[in-house]
Amino acid sequence: MIFALVLLVVGLLFSWLAILGWRHRKDEMVSIAEAAILKTTGAEPLPLTKFDRVLQRLQLVMISLFGPLLIVIGGYGLFSGLDLL
Repeated sequence: MIFALVLLVVGLLFSWLAILGWRHRKDEMVSIAEAAILKTTGAEPLPLTKFDRVLQRLQLVMISLFGPLLIVIGGYGLFSGLDLL
């Protein structure tokens, strides 16, 4: 039952990140680690390549698929563990 709850929470997190990702997909974002490195070196971030954009879109598609799937699996496991199904 704890595993089902973890799957449910991870599914909710993935779905939330997918919504944010699709909403801001045109913005060029820099990760926290990259921002820290750029701040200490004083360099400018490199522009995104076509490969970077393809990987960003692939990540959005994957979390958009796996988020709801994990919610369904986690909800089913949670309700089965509580003998509600």
